[in-house]
Amino acid sequence: MTKERLLELLGELLPAHSPGGEEGEVDRVLLPYFRDYCRDVRQDAAENLVGYVPGRGEGCPMIVVAHKDELGMIVKRVEEDGSLRVEALGGVPPWKYGEGPVDILTPGGILTGIMSVGSLHTTEESPLVEQAREKPLDWPMVRVVTCMGREELEAAGVGAGSRLALTRSRKGPLMVGDCVAGFGLDDKGALAVMLETMRQLSEDEPPAQDLYFVASSTEEQMGCGATVVASNLPVDTMLALEIGPVAEEYGLKLDSRPVIWYRDSTATYTKSFCDELVALGERLGTGAQRAVYGHAGSDASCARSSGQVGRVGCLSFPAINTHGCELAPVAGLLNMQRILLAYLRGERG
Repeated sequence: MTKERLLELLGELLPAHSPGGEEGEVDRVLLPYFRDYCRDVRQDAAENLVGYVPGRGEGCPMIVVAHKDELGMIVKRVEEDGSLRVEALGGVPPWKYGEGPVDILTPGGILTGIMSVGSLHTTEESPLVEQAREKPLDWPMVRVVTCMGREELEAAGVGAGSRLALTRSRKGPLMVGDCVAGFGLDDKGALAVMLETMRQLSEDEPPAQDLYFVASSTEEQMGCGATVVASNLPVDTMLALEIGPVAEEYGLKLDSRPVIWYRDSTATYTKSFCDELVALGERLGTGAQRAVYGHAGSDASCARSSGQVGRVGCLSFPAINTHGCELAPVAGLLNMQRILLAYLRGERG
């Protein structure tokens, strides 16, 4: 995978809206790739995209999964003045977005709203602004201003359950030195890695084992999609492709080495599987970092915790600012793809 190919894929994936449960835009980006590189492509009842690639029969079938949903908002109610009360879809506080434009997804297209707390030049008579001065911004303090009336919004299909996403112009990708930045690199960076790996396998010899490539739905909502797909496929192994949060407490560095998850807050990963990925990274010269996360999860750990799959691993690229404007070394993504491709071809450390 080249830097140019990575940025090309991210240029398609990042602007495509996919707040959990309303992922049609990114589906339309992904489906042509799945149809080009996989067999038996389908979308299941949980809205996961699934593609099958037959292997050489050298191991048990495996799921390789990256999630296609992104963080966003869901409408709780429409106020009389046409402003929207919203809640988070996934674990994102409003201070990760700040005041600014958001896209309201409707059956007829996109409407624009502005996330708002209120004017700063106020006193204690403006309680929401006073709260925001005194404690971290939380969703009950936020309104989305639409400059439309409630009846007008209802006629456009906006109501409880409608989804919102950060406006496209803020999503990226943006190069910052040797890093790429954008909202939604979790998990569209990993989707780009998966798509390029699918392409290379389709043009080369078959993988070692039968593979089911999955672009999963609603991972940010407790891994619901991948749990469903794991329960319906004849597999005992799942490899999640993820973003790897870098923080001093985990002993991780923002560099070119991919991150292998050994445990997260949902489950413990299969140690022998993790060790194979680390050893392969060392043999390939990419290196690898090992992580035990106290506040994170993946499709694989969610599927394992519900008893749907037995052997699980998670391969990721290092990044900071997770669930915000994420920043990741390009080399970390490229090296992640090298490890993934080599592993699926049957190479080991």
